[in-house]
Amino acid sequence: NWMVAVYFFLGGLGAGAFLLSVAANYWRQELKPVAKTASVVAPIAVAVGLFFLWLDLGMPFRVWRLFLSFNPRSALSWGVWFLNIFFALSLINAWFSLKGQTEKAKCLAYLGVPFALLVGAYTGVLLGQAPGRALWHSALIPVLFLNGGLISGLAAVILLSVGRQSRELLSDLGKVAGWLVLLELGLVGIELIALINGGTEGVETANALLAGEFSLLFVGVEIVLGAVIPLLILLRSKVNPAALAVASALVLVGVFTMRYVIVIGGQVIS
Repeated sequence: NWMVAVYFFLGGLGAGAFLLSVAANYWRQELKPVAKTASVVAPIAVAVGLFFLWLDLGMPFRVWRLFLSFNPRSALSWGVWFLNIFFALSLINAWFSLKGQTEKAKCLAYLGVPFALLVGAYTGVLLGQAPGRALWHSALIPVLFLNGGLISGLAAVILLSVGRQSRELLSDLGKVAGWLVLLELGLVGIELIALINGGTEGVETANALLAGEFSLLFVGVEIVLGAVIPLLILLRSKVNPAALAVASALVLVGVFTMRYVIVIGGQVIS
């Protein structure tokens, strides 16, 4: 249900924020002012997402059983360990970042990079394991989820940094987010082409997204409100902080709507 969509959204956001914190701390010194914000956002987003996932379980107080077994053929089993290892590493990264001792956590931060990428993408693989869902059976869904995580992580940090960081820095981050939004639109377009040319179920799914029961959410909210309008703001040569804040908020709405449409639409349409 919607709680799973929230978990997918916040897990991806946390992964994106963590990767931004690593880039800001170790790779791009001009991004250093947002490193602490990004490092703190990561574990908070993942923790809240895990809380919603825990609430969604039919028997939440038996969640500990997940740690007593491992099924190498199950994306869910892999995901449990990816998430928990990443959450622990993101907490350590946030702690040392807040204390200004990032060099002490450099090795662990680098170790967290592949886990952040896995957390951002594995939920798409998880959906692909469910049979009979035309919207889920695509190699592009994990890539789309990972890209959405990068976008939402950037957007969240920009939104939290407006009024606290320089206009030039926020504008640079906004442009990176804008190019990722453009990539998202390209991936969505390719996915639609694949659905339209993928048989009866694929055509029905594409019709439901473009002109059916999910068209308002997909076209109106995800594409127009959450991607096209922010793109027109983010890629401008000069953007004021207020416009950046609006664009970032719209991007977050768009990425969440994408997760919701895929999670809920993949079940209802099929």
